[in-house]
Amino acid sequence: MVNDVFVDDKKIKDILTYISGMKHAEQIRMMFLCSLNGMRSINFCYLQVKDVYTETLKVKDAICLDYDKNKGKNKCSYYLNSQIKKEFAEYLKYLQQTRSNLNQESYLFTSQKQNKPYNRVYRKFSIKGASHLGRHLFVSKLVNSGVSVFVIQKLVNHRNIGTTQRYFNHNEQMLANAVENTRI
Repeated sequence: MVNDVFVDDKKIKDILTYISGMKHAEQIRMMFLCSLNGMRSINFCYLQVKDVYTETLKVKDAICLDYDKNKGKNKCSYYLNSQIKKEFAEYLKYLQQTRSNLNQESYLFTSQKQNKPYNRVYRKFSIKGASHLGRHLFVSKLVNSGVSVFVIQKLVNHRNIGTTQRYFNHNEQMLANAVENTRI
């Protein structure tokens, strides 16, 4: 991983707590959660209501994006787990309360300069060079759960398996668990 600081679930909870006290906390929290679901900032900063919600405003099972909202000018999909679907449902309530003209074409986040709030968060938690922090954590969690690298490659929309492998964040516990699984 790019960072020399290991980010575990406790640190993620601490980061989310810190974000809750920031200006525009709801947006920053949702962007951070999108990152933790494997999305790049180019994917989530241009999300529109129609990308995440059906016409009846139910959260979709997957966010399917055209080439104009993805790196490399390719289409991509991000599958949503039950937790992030719940977060998106709550975020919709926030949007409905704060925007009177919300429609299918509306952007979910009002600022396109998405990295600025993260820089403050990362400095606070001594995390260096972490524009892809959430993607690294997403991939590492999947690896630690035993998910095939080929499945992970598809989930993070990498064309090359070597790119996916660079995202693995091994740590002492992961190495110990791997050896433990070799018992007879």
